[in-house]
Amino acid sequence: MAFKHYTLFSLVFLAAASISISGAQARGVNLCAKADYPALCLLLVKGETDPTRATESVIYRLIRQTKKAKKHLSRFGTSQSQVIQVCQESYDDAIYDLHTCLDNLKSHDKAGFNSNLSAALTDYVTCDDAFGELGETSPVQNVNRKLRRMAGTGLYLETMVH
Repeated sequence: MAFKHYTLFSLVFLAAASISISGAQARGVNLCAKADYPALCLLLVKGETDPTRATESVIYRLIRQTKKAKKHLSRFGTSQSQVIQVCQESYDDAIYDLHTCLDNLKSHDKAGFNSNLSAALTDYVTCDDAFGELGETSPVQNVNRKLRRMAGTGLYLETMVH
């Protein structure tokens, strides 16, 4: 008799565990399903199923890509030196904001995270706007567009962090 109860308990436990595991896998697969740029999101999270780690991954990638964008600016001529300086300062501000985002994530400060990531997103726009004020197209326009999309993905993923 005890054996029957033990067997029944084991089957119920296994069923519950299976449902829990498959639910976690489904959340991981669907982590990027509702992102504005699902393909970019999947590329950024690289199969990560935990929203916190996925968001953190996006922020680290944003920091690296922002540093590359800043370095890329040094290729342009001195005729645009003031605009280049505005962009470099904007990138520096974005990098600072992104590092603060990592602190916000660790301390579970959702409002701070959203504020700092939105500020970084605005920094990318500021760079493009500086060129626009001269009547020129930003030579880093495509890079900034990608950075803005990455930041948007980070904002989206953070909504799933509990």
